[in-house]
Amino acid sequence: MSENTAKEGKGKKSFKVIIIIIVIALAISGGVFGGYMLVNKNNSQANGNNMQVVNNNLPSQVASAQTTVNGAIQPAISDYTFELGEFLVNLSDEGEKRFVKTNIHIGYSNKKLVKELQSKTPMLRDAINSVLRSKKAKDFTPKGTEDIKVEILNRINPMFKEGRCESVYFNEILVQ
Repeated sequence: MSENTAKEGKGKKSFKVIIIIIVIALAISGGVFGGYMLVNKNNSQANGNNMQVVNNNLPSQVASAQTTVNGAIQPAISDYTFELGEFLVNLSDEGEKRFVKTNIHIGYSNKKLVKELQSKTPMLRDAINSVLRSKKAKDFTPKGTEDIKVEILNRINPMFKEGRCESVYFNEILVQ
């Protein structure tokens, strides 16, 4: 009987050791995961706060819709926005089937422009589809996205009589 009791004692000790090792491993992995999330959150906030400086050689209709803050050109903040909806467009990457899915709003200040925007929505969507279809997946970098916004503004602004659009907002961008 004393041999059985000794074996049971060793079995309980080894079970306790295994449980302690598992708890320590979970604590370490939780700390690593928490640290990763903290560092990742700080990097995304830092990237979001660093706005790209827009090229000073922009067309006049786009440059007039921007302001200068501390020597850096900032996009204008529009008084009104108009939702153009979701765009799902094949990209022009050769040899690959890539697409972009995005939701676009355009910003404007002249309240009278809303009727024109509503009546010209199909033409606006077609123009934006053309711009997006001409792009490659590598064009959707932070700087490239700003260039795409300028190109969209240059394509759609000649369509208006009552005013101009000042900004393009991508609510989401998914490149696949």
